Amino acid sequence: MALRHALANLAILLGQWRSLVAQAHIAPMLEIHAVAPKWVNGCLDLTVERVNISTQPIYVPEWEGIIFSLSTKLIHDDLRKKDQEFWQEFYGLSDSVYLDAYQLAAGSKTIDHACLPETFAVVNQQGKTRRQVAVRGRLKIAASYFATEEEWRKNKAEEEEQFSTRWHPPLEKRLPGTGWRPLQASLEISVPCLPQSECAADCTTSPPIIEGERFVVPDVFQFYKDWNDRGKTSADALYRKYSACK
Repeated sequence: MALRHALANLAILLGQWRSLVAQAHIAPMLEIHAVAPKWVNGCLDLTVERVNISTQPIYVPEWEGIIFSLSTKLIHDDLRKKDQEFWQEFYGLSDSVYLDAYQLAAGSKTIDHACLPETFAVVNQQGKTRRQVAVRGRLKIAASYFATEEEWRKNKAEEEEQFSTRWHPPLEKRLPGTGWRPLQASLEISVPCLPQSECAADCTTSPPIIEGERFVVPDVFQFYKDWNDRGKTSADALYRKYSACK
């Protein structure tokens, strides 16, 4: 029994290794450009171009096609663990599921406009807090795509099967570029300082995120006054401890 279990684990690990090797040899087919990000009336206004740099058409998801993440400092409850960088997704996510994709011809591009907020909320369900995190430091723009129509249709069929039967695919099918998840291109940019910022030093530092906090969709916790009050207290304490403007 133990031998059978070990062999099964070995087969999964081998499948993961093969998938990673295959992914590493796939030449990038999509490139992202961010045009003139700037703060306008409390909104980080930017234009994102997704350019097909390959010689063949690719397929771009219509749902969650572009996801924005912020570089944050993850603070662990265990003081023996060092703080680490954590990319927190906060814009472009949806609780609606739409599995269609459209074709992007070779050499062509699609243009999107985004208006990112000055802050976004994170929730700690265990601590029952909800607080605002400042959008500052570094921003990652990630865009998904499929190399062929066949890969997109396979992904769509497997997603639909999962939603209808609550079936969970093998672990190796959850890796990028294996048919379960699309390929991905990304771009990191600096967030410009807010015009009303009193201290420029804070503009370039990653905001802290406490272990257990996360961005939730939909954000029903915005209506929980006691959660928001506790979150405000937590945010003030974090600012006093981690702000570069002391």
